[in-house]
Amino acid sequence: MSLLAPAALALLVSAQIPLATQIQLPTGDTVEVAADYVVYEPDKQVLTARGHTELRTAETLLRAEEVTYDQANQRARASGGVMFVSGQFAAVADEVEVDLKSNEANVKGGLFMQKRNVTSEALRSAETPQQLRQMGETPVLISGTRIKRTGPNAFAVDDLAFTPCECGPGEPSWRVEANNANVQMGERAILTWPVVYVHSVPVFALPWLYLPLAERRSGLLVPRPTTSSLFGFGIDQPVFLTLGRSYDLTLTPGYYTGGSQEDHVLSEAVTRKEPRYFGVKGPRLHTEFRYVPSERTRGRATLGFLYDLRPPRDPNNGTFYRVDGGTNEALSEHRGLRAEASWQHTQDMGNGFRNRVDAAFVSDGFYTRDFTADIVARENQYLRSSAVLYHRGEEHYAGVDVSLRQDIRWGFSFLREDRVPAATDPTRPLVPGPLTFQRLPSITVALPERLLGKRWAAGLRVEFSRLSPLTRSYGDEGEDGLFNASRAYEVLNEDGTKTPLPDSTQSNGVFDASDREARNRLDFFPRLSTSVGLGPYARLTPSLALRQDFYLGERSGHVAQRGYPLLGVAVDSELARTYEEGSAAWRHTLRPSVEVRYVPGVWGGVPSPGASPDRPPQRYDELDAALPVGADGRDRGFLHAVVEVSQSLQRKQGDQRREVLRLRLGQGFDLSRHAPTFGGGSYGEERGVLRDTYARVNASAGVLNAGALVRFDPISEQISQLSADASIDNGKGEALYARYDDLLAVGSDRLRRGIDALVGPAAESRARAQLLVAGSRLSLGIGLGLRYEAIVQPLAKTQSPLAQQVLGVSYGPACDCWRIEGVATLRRGQKRPDFGVNLSVAGVGAFGSGS
Repeated sequence: MSLLAPAALALLVSAQIPLATQIQLPTGDTVEVAADYVVYEPDKQVLTARGHTELRTAETLLRAEEVTYDQANQRARASGGVMFVSGQFAAVADEVEVDLKSNEANVKGGLFMQKRNVTSEALRSAETPQQLRQMGETPVLISGTRIKRTGPNAFAVDDLAFTPCECGPGEPSWRVEANNANVQMGERAILTWPVVYVHSVPVFALPWLYLPLAERRSGLLVPRPTTSSLFGFGIDQPVFLTLGRSYDLTLTPGYYTGGSQEDHVLSEAVTRKEPRYFGVKGPRLHTEFRYVPSERTRGRATLGFLYDLRPPRDPNNGTFYRVDGGTNEALSEHRGLRAEASWQHTQDMGNGFRNRVDAAFVSDGFYTRDFTADIVARENQYLRSSAVLYHRGEEHYAGVDVSLRQDIRWGFSFLREDRVPAATDPTRPLVPGPLTFQRLPSITVALPERLLGKRWAAGLRVEFSRLSPLTRSYGDEGEDGLFNASRAYEVLNEDGTKTPLPDSTQSNGVFDASDREARNRLDFFPRLSTSVGLGPYARLTPSLALRQDFYLGERSGHVAQRGYPLLGVAVDSELARTYEEGSAAWRHTLRPSVEVRYVPGVWGGVPSPGASPDRPPQRYDELDAALPVGADGRDRGFLHAVVEVSQSLQRKQGDQRREVLRLRLGQGFDLSRHAPTFGGGSYGEERGVLRDTYARVNASAGVLNAGALVRFDPISEQISQLSADASIDNGKGEALYARYDDLLAVGSDRLRRGIDALVGPAAESRARAQLLVAGSRLSLGIGLGLRYEAIVQPLAKTQSPLAQQVLGVSYGPACDCWRIEGVATLRRGQKRPDFGVNLSVAGVGAFGSGS
């Protein structure tokens, strides 16, 4: 059934038919015809049905004020509020003329709509075109002046205007116009010489365009142009491919022209303009594969390849290799094939079994910095990948996991050797990189605490972990146990200064000095606890735990162990009062608490470097660093306490509860020198018992959310941490936000206490870092949007404190069926910003690129 149905019907009717009847068409359809009256003029061979004319089959409906059929010329005409419904396809028009011989129709004021979130029965119940347009959602809206039906849902359209969503009257809108198009409703539209208009302003034109008319249809997506000082002008063309109901693939070929050049000082007498050290040039292919085969399984995998035409670089410092290592031009060789990959996967296997993968990989450490203009993302030092398979029951947890870290502080390759190019050194010596330690694997069995008798609860956690590089049984770091690109280590002088010395043992292929070896560790952690009421006002929670670790060095065969008891007690109370205010209720709580942890002593210790058993212990992770360390570098017992007072103000109205204000005040104490201990390391310099004093506040009121944390170190008599954040968000696209961090002793363990300790060690340095991030999102009316973000480093001395600025200007209709945004990113040291364009289209997807 289609808009041609009136003409087919007219071949069979005459002036004698009743005003409501059923007629069998040659197509086999049965049509119910209803009208106020029907007139047939035999001399003119013209049939006219007037007044609430309705033609209905089991699945289709045509309504109009008047339908006429010219039998001699085989032409049909429907006029006056024409409406047509077939399944989720609907059309309205002022007038339709159909030529049965050519199967073509001329439409006046016609709109063809693809509907969703509404039933076909509801669409057929619409009595006016306005009701039909307002029903459900309209992801596709098409108009045209001349239409030829080429299939059940296929049309050839002249003067097409296409919109993949519908905005209300008077709202900013957009459309794609084309001289002609081939449209398959519910599948795709192929447009010849399409032009994109915003209002009546042409934005861009293409010779040919394939547009999917459904959420999961194969086709070309919107191209992504970008410009950046890193890689110049770039263009990506995504191609979306459906692979059934549960799988799809996006292939994105692209090309980057290469970034701007800058002056390179090669010597006192030689300065040459060359490409930037960071950036790319050349063709790229990126692939994204998504799958959701069941409600329990979903995932996403990406794989990208780039053939980089830029000159090769030294992975230690990122500078170009040169023929004589100094003044000559950079090598004409190419960096060659580079790659990136990622995989995110979750699966519920049933019966309590689950697995999860979150992995990321780049071919070399410079890959991220070559593509990313954002200063925060460029400072990432590691890519972490993990995979876990576990079973969780009501009374147990058992799992096996692996964790990989890729060191991206330097430019070393991940899966191949780095060698000096032959043009620089014919012997092509190896450039050794860091051998990062991985968890391969870790096996964990945990029994959550459960009651033993009436009062006591017991739990157990056992973990086996193997920490090792991927390709060797030791790290080959050298004297200080750390990889340094300069191949040097620092020696502390008596006056407190440090002197760098060359480290000939680093990357020498020999297990010596302080090289870290692959290590196996078995950790036992049983815990026993209970809770006792102290009258109606307080609760006492004592606990007793034991941590016992066994170590085996894979290279040296050395065996070590470390163990200690952990005693804890917590006392807390809560005072609460509720205030009624009309239909709302306010609840104020005051919760004082005291927690004490005591390790009376340590037996054994973390192993020293396998090749140097006389050196201080080497700690690999948070379990090894669970305890405070004495002046001699050995673990020691401790007695720590934290006193805290927490207040909370909550508002409840109906079923909604919201915490308006929370304030926490606390004081840490290190009482170790007043407690009896055995074994372990010495305490070193006697210091006061006070440790961090801290205050944390969080507030929420309407569109405002704010928080702050301040820590004061009484030993250094300085604020060790000051963090604050605030945001105002009205939920309508307008927001202001800011975050400030001021940290003392950056790079030490100052703010990372051991997992079994309550307070951290005293600050070992006076290094301080400050960072301010502030931004806003504004809606300026008539579809315009603006966002701005700035990153400021106030302590910068030799360069501008303003590290990065991002400005985005967007435009889109109020119905949000599409939005286009131009983004400019200006980083410190850049002469011009990087530019990118993001385009999101409802029902088609989001495309674009931020440089």
